[in-house]
Amino acid sequence: MQKSADFHSVFVDLENVPELNLGLLEGKAAKATLLIGKNQKKFDVILVRQIHRLAAQVELVEVGASGRNALDLTLAFYLGQAAQKQPHAGFCIVSKDKDFDPMIGHLQGQGINITRHDGFAALPFLSPSKKPITPAKKPSEDRRAKVIALLKNPARNNRPTTRKALLACIKTSLGKDASEAEAEGILRDLCEQRALTIGPNDKVSYARPLSLNPPAWPN
Repeated sequence: MQKSADFHSVFVDLENVPELNLGLLEGKAAKATLLIGKNQKKFDVILVRQIHRLAAQVELVEVGASGRNALDLTLAFYLGQAAQKQPHAGFCIVSKDKDFDPMIGHLQGQGINITRHDGFAALPFLSPSKKPITPAKKPSEDRRAKVIALLKNPARNNRPTTRKALLACIKTSLGKDASEAEAEGILRDLCEQRALTIGPNDKVSYARPLSLNPPAWPN
């Protein structure tokens, strides 16, 4: 897998891929070299405007000769020059012509970061970087312990008496970012610890605390 580069140099075969949106380069550390075939005389107005607006990022190369490989060889020449000047840059060829692939394979073997793409919009560095998915927050052990201790406290007279009310109380005590699953987990812990039981009609019964004082033996 090739490493991402800080700068990208793109070579576009306009004979093969005449439609492209250069506006995608705006704000990117990249330069596009457009190779124009000898018989290409007309261009889309939008493309012309983009070339003028992004003049600092776009270079036009007119291929004076015609022939099957004229543009391919010219592109290879300019690519070689760029690779010599900036060997650590990322290089992309935009063309549907698979004849470039043997050259690309050779350059990759020399450690050059280069790929070919059928369309301009498919260039990987143009896509917004994907943000890692933040996992759902779990209540900290301290917070869980505090809620469990609160509900196990026999001195608290207003403990919920139904399963629904108990879940709502747990969720509120955990905080606004708590989920139903987190509240259910704490309720399950309380049941496993035999701190409470859920009876018929979802009625909650709390365990009575054991007395720490042994009973007095009769004399």
